[in-house]
This record gives sequence, C-alpha cells and structure tokens, in this order.
Amino acid sequence: MCQDVLTIPASGTIKIISEHSIHAYPHPMPFKDKPFVAFRETGGYIEKLYSVSNQVVLHPTRDDLHSKLAHLDQETRKRILTYIQDRKKGFGFEKPESDYMFWVLKEEKELSHRPKLKHNTPGHVYFNYEDFISGNKIISKKGKHTTSGVFEYNDFRDNLLIDKYNPILQSMRSMKTKHLRSENSEDAITWNVFKSLQQINPVYWYPELISKGINQTSFPLKKQIDTNQIPNKLDIKLWQSIKPPETLLKKGPAEGATEVDVIIECEEFVWVIEAKYKSDISTGTTHDKERNQILRNIDVGSNYAEGRDFYFSLLILDDKSSSKGIAAVEKYSRELTEDVSQFEDHLKHRTVGLFNLQGLTVFYWRDLAAIFKSCIDQVEDEFEKMIATRVFNWLGDKEIHIELG
Repeated sequence: MCQDVLTIPASGTIKIISEHSIHAYPHPMPFKDKPFVAFRETGGYIEKLYSVSNQVVLHPTRDDLHSKLAHLDQETRKRILTYIQDRKKGFGFEKPESDYMFWVLKEEKELSHRPKLKHNTPGHVYFNYEDFISGNKIISKKGKHTTSGVFEYNDFRDNLLIDKYNPILQSMRSMKTKHLRSENSEDAITWNVFKSLQQINPVYWYPELISKGINQTSFPLKKQIDTNQIPNKLDIKLWQSIKPPETLLKKGPAEGATEVDVIIECEEFVWVIEAKYKSDISTGTTHDKERNQILRNIDVGSNYAEGRDFYFSLLILDDKSSSKGIAAVEKYSRELTEDVSQFEDHLKHRTVGLFNLQGLTVFYWRDLAAIFKSCIDQVEDEFEKMIATRVFNWLGDKEIHIELG
C-alpha cells in the first residue's frame, strides 16, 4: 500500500490542531489532494495521521461565521469556532486580510513511536504512507545523498522557505535549480534569508543589517551609512545579471555578465553582497586568472551604481570556509583607505567610476540570524513575527547560531 501523506510544519498551532482536529491556512495554497495529512512539531516530530473529512473557506475576523457554518453539523461548528477563538489568543491569524481554508480533520492513526523527519524541510512535503507505519523513528524526505554525502532534494522548492513559486524560479537555468536542491546550497540560504527580510518592515532590520554588514570596525571605511532613517525606495534584488564595464570589454576577450548574489539599493547607495556558505571565492575567470570573484563584483557593482555610493561585502559562514575571500577583502580594504592608486591598479581598465567605492567588508550568516532574533522580539505584526521565527529556526538547523554573551 503506497499512499502519499502531505506533511505541514505547524509548531505554532500543533496544540490547538490536536485539541480541536481543525487546521486552517491562508487560502489558496498549492497543496495536492492526498489521502492523509500530518502536522510536524518543532524538530519535525509527528504524532498523528489525519484525513480531511470536510473543508470550508472563511475569513476568521470578518465573516458572519455562524451563517457561513450553518450547513455543518453542530459538533463541527463548535470545533471550528473554538479553534478560531484559541488561535486568536495564541498564534493568531498571520494574514489578517486573507481568507483561510479550514480543514475538518479525522484522526486516522496515532503514531506512538513519534517519527521524526531526518531533514526537517522548511515547507510542506510529501511522503509515502509506509514511511509512517513502518515503526521507523526517522523519515527521509524525497531526495538522495550524493557520493560526497550531501543530501539533495528531488524538488528544489522543498529547500525554500518562502515565495517558492516566484516566477523568477521558473526562468532559472537548470544548473541554478540543481544547486538549489542541495542542503549546502548557498543559493537556498540567500533566497530564504533575503526573501524573508523583504516581508518584514525594514524599521526592524535595516539599521542592524547596515551596522553589522557595513558600519563595522574590522575593515576601514571611507564613508559610513546613516542608519537613523530608512531610505526611500529601498530594494533587495537577488541574482541580478550585470554586464561588465564597456572599458573592460574593449580591453580584450569578452567577459560575460556577472550574476550578483544580492543587491541592496536605494537612491543614495548600492550595496553588493557575495554570499558564501561552506565555500570560498573563485580566484580567477576564464580570461583573467588575476580577476577574482571579489574584484569582478566590485567592478560591475561600482559601474552599476554610477553616481551613487557603492559598498561591497562578503557574507560567509566562518573564517575557515572562506579564508581566501577574507584575505582579499582585507588587502583591498587596506589599499582603498591607505593607497587608493595601489587598489586601482587591479582594475586598470577603469577610467571613471571607482570614486564611488566607499567600503569593503566581511560579515557572517550568524549576523543575519541575530537580526531575525531581534525581529522576533520586536516586531508587532504576527505574520512578520512568524516569518522571522521560521527563518531563524531554519538557520539554526543549518548550524548558524547567534553568538551569546
């Protein structure tokens, strides 16, 4: 017997789901109809298998709930109404403007062995029924381990926390989506972190992000950024393709466009971030063995910024994983502030444009984890708090923890 089970993370509402046998989620969601559904606690543990015996779409704060539920039996109406009351008291409805799908659940099987997901996926994922009734305490997601022991999802979307059906993902080249499938994918971390930031009011993260990423003391700066006011038209872009300056193209063999990991920009400045997880920078290109990944990002980024101030940062897991990148940033930062002509020798084709380069820095994924922890503690909107909590916990699963003390 091979029947699919839809599993859904529900650490914030698992208690009231179990008490009322009701589950609600913002409508619509791209769930496939499956015979069984299971809800994952913190850590990925699962205690029960349910089926969906009925469903109804409601707006939990606007609708006349009694009239909307009139077609249901009295016991089911009571379960839904008490579920709504209890959820308002605790986790809340994270999208106050949205309708919600309410599932009326029927308990099909209690899992006394409390199986746990081997790799706790950030979103919903499907498993075989046999995985749950086998008695095994570990359930594996749909995927496989490479010869080097790294887990790869069959579907890259299972590695994404948020916005997993964004149209940009549909147009990505196959090699990019292949990289997104890996549990060590720096692309997946980049997407999950910065797409989550876009869903949170920048008042709660912008000053700390600038302070940790740019206005730090480890590397000398020519100019700091004022964090007292959130810039107008603040924008975050991922994997923007930027052509090299025309002066480089005229110099020799054509270099292709650079895919910049992260661009944070506004009317006053452009900040380019090269994101690494468990890897180091590339030290050269096909046409120039001395043109490392940092120089390439600085070149295309400062040219893209035009008259705006420009900053570059290397975002890494730890010093050991990206030692070449750290050494390069340290060297260029020192040259930029102590002998700018020495730095400009690395980019001799540039006749104008490097005047806008104001700083080069290194910061860490743990800095982002700390920012999300601050958001959890400070944001007032429940949906934003949920986004921050989810990515903070996911970063913890990636062994990215905030520094204590």
